[in-house]
Amino acid sequence: MKGIYAGAIAGVVGGIVGVILGYIASIMRLFPIPDYVTATVGMIVLTVIFGAIFGRLYSKFRDPIPGSGPMKGINFGLMIWMIKDIAAGAYLAVTMLRVAEAIALIFTGFFMWIAYGYVLERLRK
Repeated sequence: MKGIYAGAIAGVVGGIVGVILGYIASIMRLFPIPDYVTATVGMIVLTVIFGAIFGRLYSKFRDPIPGSGPMKGINFGLMIWMIKDIAAGAYLAVTMLRVAEAIALIFTGFFMWIAYGYVLERLRK
């Protein structure tokens, strides 16, 4: 159960990082975010849910992940980013021609999952 709670808390932190970076990127006009309130709520809710799921997985499969200390959590976060966000971004860009949303997902996800992994490892102790 500790992995689920740590994952949910790390998900909140990761979601906040993603929201802040998404907002900054939208101000810089790197990609559009039409309804920022809905995007913010959606991102934080989803990162709590996914965070809890991934937190449980992390507690089960932590040992073979490379690195030590916080780097172990960051590596786990980067693995999630590579599998989840890059795959979803590629799907959005290729099949739905939603390139701006794909770029937003990949960009914000990178920093979001690094923050998530760092917090997850720190809360594990």
